[in-house]
Amino acid sequence: MTRTFVLDNSGRLPVALDLERDLNEQQRAAVTCGDGPKLVIAGAGSGKTRTITYRVAYLMAKGVPASSIMLATFTNKAAREMLSRVEALTGSNIGKVWGGTFHAIGNRLLRHYAKLLECSPSYTILDDEDQRDLLKVCVTQAQVKVEEKRFPSPSILQDIISFAFNTQQSVPAVIEHRYPHFLAWTDAIQAIETRYTARKRQACAMDYDDLLRYWWQLLEAHPDVAQRLGEQFRYLLVDEYQDTNAVQARIVERLASCNGRNLMVVGDDSQSIYAFRGANYDNILKFPERNPGTELFKLEVNYRSTPQILEFTNASIHHNEQQFHKTLTPTRNPASLPVVVPLNDVYQEAAFVAQRLLQLRDEGLPLEDMAVLYRAHAHSTILQAELIRRNIPYEIRSGVRFFEQAHIKDVVAYLKVLDNPFDEVAWRRLFLMIPRIGNVTAARLWQLAIQTADPARALLGADAVGVLPAPAKPFFTRFQQDLRRLLEASREQPPGAVVNAVLETAYADYLQATYEAAQSRSEDIQQLAVFARAYQTLQALLSELVLLGELYGQDVAAGPTGDLERVVLSSVHQAKGLEWRVVFVMRMCEGEFPSTMALREPDGEEEERRIFYVATTRAKDELYIVHPLIDMGLRGSSGLLLQPSRFLQEIPFTLYEQGQVEESAATFPELD
Repeated sequence: MTRTFVLDNSGRLPVALDLERDLNEQQRAAVTCGDGPKLVIAGAGSGKTRTITYRVAYLMAKGVPASSIMLATFTNKAAREMLSRVEALTGSNIGKVWGGTFHAIGNRLLRHYAKLLECSPSYTILDDEDQRDLLKVCVTQAQVKVEEKRFPSPSILQDIISFAFNTQQSVPAVIEHRYPHFLAWTDAIQAIETRYTARKRQACAMDYDDLLRYWWQLLEAHPDVAQRLGEQFRYLLVDEYQDTNAVQARIVERLASCNGRNLMVVGDDSQSIYAFRGANYDNILKFPERNPGTELFKLEVNYRSTPQILEFTNASIHHNEQQFHKTLTPTRNPASLPVVVPLNDVYQEAAFVAQRLLQLRDEGLPLEDMAVLYRAHAHSTILQAELIRRNIPYEIRSGVRFFEQAHIKDVVAYLKVLDNPFDEVAWRRLFLMIPRIGNVTAARLWQLAIQTADPARALLGADAVGVLPAPAKPFFTRFQQDLRRLLEASREQPPGAVVNAVLETAYADYLQATYEAAQSRSEDIQQLAVFARAYQTLQALLSELVLLGELYGQDVAAGPTGDLERVVLSSVHQAKGLEWRVVFVMRMCEGEFPSTMALREPDGEEEERRIFYVATTRAKDELYIVHPLIDMGLRGSSGLLLQPSRFLQEIPFTLYEQGQVEESAATFPELD
């Protein structure tokens, strides 16, 4: 005979969980709500993390076992932070809470249920590099015949296949919309996707997307398992719901259908800015439609920014039609208005930002409390050079430092051989970008070239073609044609024009076929051309690039060394969730912010406005919006006037100060 003892966990709330003291009225309502579907719209700086952690602690204090709670987040760091806060609040070991990223939770479940999907529980998880290596094998086995058009690199194939899954589109649809330059390869790419899936199965391996794919299949193919999991997870909480993709939303809403719809999703529709990664805005916007009876909570009390900054940001985001309307209200005392500063051009823009950073630093504000945000990584080009010249330490959050990016180094290799035809390293880099040429053939070409007094002329001759394998000859002939045009351009045109000329060669095809985000990288190169306009010769430009690299090595820029304080440079996307006392938002002009390319997308303007909203709500004390007035080649034609961003034009002028800059000397003189 078995005796059952029931532990009573429904006693009073722990002392640490003082809801009246620790939460405002809006937060408290969300934390203490009852069962059923809940949507919490958490405005910027409104205490979203506090609300989620108190909700978990409240449920545990009411007697809900930790193992019956699932908390899905987008980073392991966020999960650890939230769960550690819960542990501090409850004084309990919360190790049994199912907390983590969607992929981590999916992996944990699939290890238990893999056999139901005819998978081994000991499957391997492929990281990004593993996926690219396997795709490379698939391309080789498929024996793709590359003739006139370059075939996409494994990283591009990876992006196509993953985006198709996460948005639940077909591969042909993704190619047509996002990669039209690969339309001729649609059938081959589909065949490689099929082969890739089969090879993963054969190797008993899953990539990141498979962790979601098979989790969803488990719920659909085995309703009994879905019911069991729904009963196990009595309460589901999802953070940053505006960033979920179609599959993630299906998974949690399917689980919730088996637990009485005890699903609380938390996020801010005004901060939905990841459509380019597959995030589906409708997941949060139409959550009440898919889940009848949803109770809506709004967290509108902002603890971060001054009233003036909040009024500025509210005035902008209210122009969006598709949203849950809310108005952030401040808790802080009034301060100065945001400042909008028009500058002559991108050089003066960089000079102003750098000088103002130094002024604020002299006033006692640490550099680490300041950030410069921009819509695209390329917008930081001129600023990075200016910060290095002024010896201002900075940290890049939006990617690799500009002059260290692979595609920038590719273009610089062209410039180097035009300036110094004896640069072996630069020539080898160019050779290896040509289809059907590997290290052995590159060595032959260099040996032929170095035996002459003019390597460039030697490489333009018929003898160079003669050392090549037959499949490489048509590609090298195109390279020779491009090289002739570039040599002519380097003799007759300034450095900026030569940089742009590289984008008119076969390198443009290489860029699209080799790198993800090819359009963004092309814009980087255009920014390099703008940077180069300040130099009269290629030699002067290349010397400066080398010196900038030397300054990098002297710890001026990013690097995990010492306690050197640094100003943060970041794209808005990378800055989401962060905050600084002072924020500069750069390049706020039409064609740059909002992005012209993004405006071509359905609802693109509203997403761009949300990006602007995210940028401005990062600021706690001071906000500077800067924009150039004269096009220096940013939009393909220099000398034209640039309009301020539409997002600035729609904000009442009474909500900001108009800045004015007077120069005592040339900000960015041309260099010999």
